[in-house]
Amino acid sequence: MTVFTSYYRGEIRGEAVSISLYPPKNWKGKHLPLFAPTPELLWWKASAQDTAAQSEYTREFRKTLDSRQQLIQLWVRKQKENPQDITLCCFEKTGDFCHRYQVGEEILQELWGGEVGADQLQLTLVQGKTNHPISSLSELAREKGKEEGEKVLNPKPINLSPLPSPHPTFLGWQTTTAYSPLVSSLIEKCHALGYPVMCDRIPCGYYRVSLHGEDLGDWSELGVLAVLSGLQQEFYRGRLLLGLAAVGSGC
Repeated sequence: MTVFTSYYRGEIRGEAVSISLYPPKNWKGKHLPLFAPTPELLWWKASAQDTAAQSEYTREFRKTLDSRQQLIQLWVRKQKENPQDITLCCFEKTGDFCHRYQVGEEILQELWGGEVGADQLQLTLVQGKTNHPISSLSELAREKGKEEGEKVLNPKPINLSPLPSPHPTFLGWQTTTAYSPLVSSLIEKCHALGYPVMCDRIPCGYYRVSLHGEDLGDWSELGVLAVLSGLQQEFYRGRLLLGLAAVGSGC
């Protein structure tokens, strides 16, 4: 059998299997969380989505995959006995940055048949403005971004160290907590959307998150980025608000 990758509205070969964090609404196929990103990686949606963010996302997702290695090995062995091809699906179109390329290139190498439709896109890019062969789907995503006008000049990693006082004010509410620039920006966006989320530092260094007086749990800095990013996305918001308090990590 062969494992392909594609996006939900793209060409599917064999059985379609969802590997996004949440499958699309009314999805009738299988959902395989084994290769899905974690909620903590939702910060990507609110990031600059430049090469620096791609590198950080790839590094963090690789840690997630490594932590699942035993289960992945069992899944791979089982699939070798399956005569039916499958296509692992996510939302991003072919050539756009997506975790499914990393799954195929780094984890499922011997089973991976490639991204469906990537050959034609790669040919277009190579015959167009690129001057070198494209060796992977990850590189293809970077090249497509350049084709669509992405300009990243000396990208710098996001600094997540706490800011000193003065403390920020959001829509009249002043916090006593110092935030990193990214956390501060996400809180401001949530407030602007009508979600006056509050994030207070607690002694262990985590953030205690609440919304309309409801305790949404205690989160690490990476975790709170996922929560704040998810609140800005309609698709994730309903799911997050239903289960946040249950999954919030304690000190």
